[in-house]
Order: sequence, then structure tokens, then C-alpha cells
Amino acid sequence: MYGDIPVFFMGTFAFLVLVAIGVLLVLWMALPFAVFGIKDLVREAIEEQKRTNRLLESLIKKVSEAGKNEGPAPGDDEGRGL
Repeated sequence: MYGDIPVFFMGTFAFLVLVAIGVLLVLWMALPFAVFGIKDLVREAIEEQKRTNRLLESLIKKVSEAGKNEGPAPGDDEGRGL
């Protein structure tokens, strides 16, 4: 009736499909909790990144101002004709 495929394998396959659908259903139900749970962490990470960018900008500004006041840095080959 089913050709060469035994009924046992068809039942096993059906069981595995049902288990996979059940796992996907559980994950789909848990998804909103994961999204809303991570929202605050992402917001904190963005704020920390903005703070780091501000610190880097001020550091770059200070280094460029210090570089204008001084000559070439030690070990710099500018002006040596090398």
C-alpha cells in the first residue's frame, strides 16, 4: 500500500514533525519575553557607546591640540630626510 516505506518509519517521521512543531510553538511564545527583556540592555549599551564616542572625540581633540604645539613625535621620520 505504501510501497517500500514501512509504516513504522512514517509514524516516526510524523512524531518528529510534531515534536519540531511543538518546539517552534514554545519558542514563538517565548519570543516576546526575550525581545522585551533585552530592550533595556540594548538601550544601556547604546548609551555607553555614545559616552565612549564622546570620550574618544575629546581625546582626539586634545591629542591634535597637543600635536600642534609640539614638533614631530619622537621616532617620527618627518624632516630627517630618510
